[in-house]
Amino acid sequence: MKVFEMLFSEEFLFTSIQLTIPILFAALAALISNKAGILNINIEGSMSVSALIGALISFFTQSYFLGILGGIVTGILMGIILSYCAHKLKTDSILAGVALNIFATGFVVFLMYAILGTKGDTTNAPSYVIPYIRIPLLKDIPIIGVLFEQNLLFYIAIISVIFVSFFLKKTKIGLHIKAVGYNSVAAKSVGISIEKTQFIALIIAGALAGLGGVFLSMSYLSTYNSGMVAGRGFIGLAAEAMGAGHPFLTMLFAYIFGIVSAFAINAQTALNIPYELLNTLPYLMTILALVAYSIKRANPKKGKQIGGKDEKSLGK
Repeated sequence: MKVFEMLFSEEFLFTSIQLTIPILFAALAALISNKAGILNINIEGSMSVSALIGALISFFTQSYFLGILGGIVTGILMGIILSYCAHKLKTDSILAGVALNIFATGFVVFLMYAILGTKGDTTNAPSYVIPYIRIPLLKDIPIIGVLFEQNLLFYIAIISVIFVSFFLKKTKIGLHIKAVGYNSVAAKSVGISIEKTQFIALIIAGALAGLGGVFLSMSYLSTYNSGMVAGRGFIGLAAEAMGAGHPFLTMLFAYIFGIVSAFAINAQTALNIPYELLNTLPYLMTILALVAYSIKRANPKKGKQIGGKDEKSLGK
C-alpha cells in the first residue's frame, strides 16, 4: 500500500517532473543534433560546464536571469567547439564529443578552485535560485495542481518542445537540418551548406543543454557539485532514441525516465531494498531502452523503400 500511495501522491508527481526537466532539455539537444546528422555525445559535458558557469554568474550578479543567460552562452560555446573540431579539424564528432566531456570533467574542478578555492562544490557561493511560477486557482487542483506551481524552466521546457516541433516542420533552416541529416549528399546538391546547417543545429543544441545544466545548479539544487549531471546527458540521448526523432514522443520518454528516477529516490523509504540497488534503476532502464530501440531498428516494418529508408520516415 505504501508503494501505491507514493506513486499517486503529489510529492511523487512533483519529484518526477523535477527529474524530467534536465533530461528533457538534454533529449531535445540530442534531437536537434541527430536531425542534422550528428550524434552529440558532448551534451553531458555541456550541461556540466553550463551548470557551473550559470551558478557562478548568478551568485556574483545576484541575478537568476544572467545566470540562465550565462549557462545558455556556455552551452553554445561548447557546441561551437564541437562544430570546429568536426568541420575545421575534420575529427570524428563522437570522439570529439568524448574528448570534450573529459575536458569538462577537469575544467569545472579547475574553475571552481581558481575562483572559489574549492574542488568539489560551490557551497560557499550558493546560486541565485530560479523562481517558481504559481498560477492561482489551477495550483489548488488536487494532485495535478503541482503542474501549475513549477519552476520557470519547466514552462520553458514545455515551450521548447513546441518550438522544436514547429522549427523542424515549418521553418526553412529546420527543413535544411532534416535534409542534411537524411541525405547530406542530396542536400549539398541543391545548394544547402552542410557545415553551416550543422553549425546552427549544434548552437541550438548547446543552448538547450545549457538550460538543462542551469536547472540542476540553480533550481534542483542551489549549488553546483562536480557530479550533479550524473549521466543525464546520456539518458537524454536514450530518450531521444526511443522518441524516434519526434519532439512530443521524446518528451514522453524523458518523463518516463523521470518517473523511474523519482521511484528510485522515493522507494527508499517505501520498500526494504538497498538504496544502492534502487539508484541503478534509471541507468538500467537506459540500457533496456536502447536495447529495445536497437531491436526495433533491426526489424523494421515492411514497406516501400526510398533511398534505403521507409517512405513514411520522409515526413518526419
